Amino acid sequence: MPFYSDQKEPIEGERKMKVSRFCSIVAAGILLWGVSLQSASVEAPCQTPRTYGSAEVSRLIEMDSTCTMLCDIEAFPPVVGQAIPVHLEGVEIPAGGAVNREVTVFLQQVLTPETQEPPSIVLKNIRRGATFSLVADVEVDGKDLAQMLVDKGLARRIIRLDAEPKAEGSAAVAQAESSQPAGSAKQTGFVASRTSKVYHRPDCSHAKRIDPARVVVFQTRQEAEQNGRRPCKTCNP
Repeated sequence: MPFYSDQKEPIEGERKMKVSRFCSIVAAGILLWGVSLQSASVEAPCQTPRTYGSAEVSRLIEMDSTCTMLCDIEAFPPVVGQAIPVHLEGVEIPAGGAVNREVTVFLQQVLTPETQEPPSIVLKNIRRGATFSLVADVEVDGKDLAQMLVDKGLARRIIRLDAEPKAEGSAAVAQAESSQPAGSAKQTGFVASRTSKVYHRPDCSHAKRIDPARVVVFQTRQEAEQNGRRPCKTCNP
């Protein structure tokens, strides 16, 4: 009997050590899992969308009333540069049959004139769009196509903001749009990125490149400057 008693104590001790070690491993695993969940829940800082410079359109195939053109770009590899859809940045075409017809007619007159040589069409501030497409500012013979549409009353400038209001900037709202064409009423307000100390006019080329998740709006220059911003040297707001 003493023989069995002497052997039982080491076995029990070893078993307790294994159980303790197992519990420690499980606890460590739970801790690491919790830390990983917490890290995943922290919002990654938003960055300004990457742009890919400028390129000239070598052939315009078509452009519809939603301001999406199908074109060839010789500077790009054929797999990307042939029949690539490019959406015009920074404007919205109001829905409506009559307006859409006017837009189509205007675009035909500007992009495919019958009485003169085809115009020079340059894409600027190119970035990736939805699916297999590009988004860009479009210049026709050096003129901003988006602004031409706005001046004709055929489109309006748009700026999309955060889904939730933020403390920075009193007018940060879910979505802000210019509801009137620039030709009929001057746009009000100024915009900036949360990560930048420069504020812009809404129609500034730099403003159109701000990540929508980082946009803040100021109603006046004074409000923007009191918030620590300085005016853009390009648009001179």
